[in-house]
Amino acid sequence: MIFHNHILLNNNSAGKLLKQGFFVALVFLFGMISFNVNAQEIEEEEGKKVMTLSAVDTIQTDSSKVIEDAPLDIDQNRGLFIVTPDQRMQLRILGSVRYLVVYDNVKLQSKNSLNTYEIPTPGTNQNLPNYYNGLEQTRLGFEVTRKTDKDNVFIRLETDFAGKNGFRIRHAYGQISRFLLGQTWSLFTHINALPSTVDFSGPTGSTVVRTPQIRYSIPKLYAETNVAFGLEYTPPNLGLPDSLSVEAFQLTPDVTVRADRKFDWGSAQVSGILPILSGKVEDKLEIVYGWGVSASFVVDSWINGKWYVQGAIGKAISRYFNELAGKGYDIHIKWPLDEGYVTPVSFGYYATYEHNWTSDLYSNISYGAVVLEKQPFTNDDIFHRGQTIRMNTFWNITDGATAGGEVVWGKRVNKNGVSGNATRVSLLFYYDF
Repeated sequence: MIFHNHILLNNNSAGKLLKQGFFVALVFLFGMISFNVNAQEIEEEEGKKVMTLSAVDTIQTDSSKVIEDAPLDIDQNRGLFIVTPDQRMQLRILGSVRYLVVYDNVKLQSKNSLNTYEIPTPGTNQNLPNYYNGLEQTRLGFEVTRKTDKDNVFIRLETDFAGKNGFRIRHAYGQISRFLLGQTWSLFTHINALPSTVDFSGPTGSTVVRTPQIRYSIPKLYAETNVAFGLEYTPPNLGLPDSLSVEAFQLTPDVTVRADRKFDWGSAQVSGILPILSGKVEDKLEIVYGWGVSASFVVDSWINGKWYVQGAIGKAISRYFNELAGKGYDIHIKWPLDEGYVTPVSFGYYATYEHNWTSDLYSNISYGAVVLEKQPFTNDDIFHRGQTIRMNTFWNITDGATAGGEVVWGKRVNKNGVSGNATRVSLLFYYDF
C-alpha cells in the first residue's frame, strides 16, 4: 500500500513537472525569438507585406490604457511585437522564466510567500527545516491593441503556475475608452506603493488582490487627480460550521473607488470599499455590510532613496490580506446561533525604505504587520497578529535578466499571547523577454 501511494505521488509530481517544463520551453522559445528579432518585414513571394516583427511597441496607444505593473512585472519595453500591415492591430507576446529557491527554518505551507498565519506555535510539531525550489512564478502573456475610428481596444491576458492546481490567470481583461471589464488588480490594491520583494505577495500588511470587475476611470478629474470606480467580485471569507444550516453567496458586487495623484515629492493614493456579504440562514436572507479604507504614499527621499508606506483598515475585508485570506475571518459566528455574529476589524500596514546603490543594484528593508480584532467568544489559539521584517536585494545582471535575494523574519501571535517565529531565505532568478 505504501509502495502504491508512492507511485501515485511520483506520477502526480511527474505530471506537474511535465506541464511546467512544457510551459517553460514555450516561454524560452518565444524569448529566443524576441531576443534575436529586430524590426523587420516578412514578405510573400510577390513582395506583399504580411506583418512586421519588432522588439518595441510600434502602436502608440492612448494614455488611458490600463497597465498597472507590480514591481517585478515584465517591463513594458519587453516582448515580441507583431503588427498587421495596415498598422491598426498589434500583438505583444511576453513572458518570463522564473526560478525560485527557498529555505525555511520551520515547516511553512506556502513557498511563494511567507504567510505569518502558517508559522507554527509551540506544540504544533512543525519545527523541521525545509528546502524548496520551483518554477511556479514563470509567466506567459499576450496583449492585443486594436485601433478603431473612436478609441483603441486593448486586451490583456497573463498567466503563471502559482494556482492551486498549477495554472493560474493573473490578468484577463479588455478595455475601450474609460471602461474596463475582466480581471486585474482591485482598486483596493495599491500596486504603485509596493516595493520589490522576492515574496510573491509583497510586505505583510499589504493588500495585493486581483478581482473580476467592471471599472470606469476618469483621468485628471481635478487638480491632476485620477479617479476610478469599480464593481468587483471577491468570494466572501467565511468560516461556517457544518452543523449550521447556512448558505453563503454573493448577492451584489463590492463597490470600490480610488483616487491617486503624483506630486513633486512622490505620489499618494486613497481607496475605499463597501463589501457586501449575503447568505441564507435558516431560510432567512441575511445581508452584512462592511467597510474599508486604505491609503499609501511613495516619497522620494535623499539621493537614490525612496519610502513606501501603506495602511488599510476595515470590516469584512480580511480576504484582502495575505495572512487572513481564506481563513473565514470576515465574520465570527457566536454560539448558540441566536446570539448573532460579529464582523471583526482587520487592519494592516507596512513601511519600506529602498536605496539604489547603482543603476543595476538596489536594496530595501520593510516592516509590516496585520492584526485581527480579538473577540471574547473565539478560541484562545486563534490568529491575532502577524509581523515581519524583511530585507531584499536585486541585481539587474543584463538586459532582461535579474537575480534577487530576500531574508524574512516573521512572527505569529495568537489571541492568548502564545507566539511562534520563522525565518526564510529566498533566491529568485528570472529572465523577461
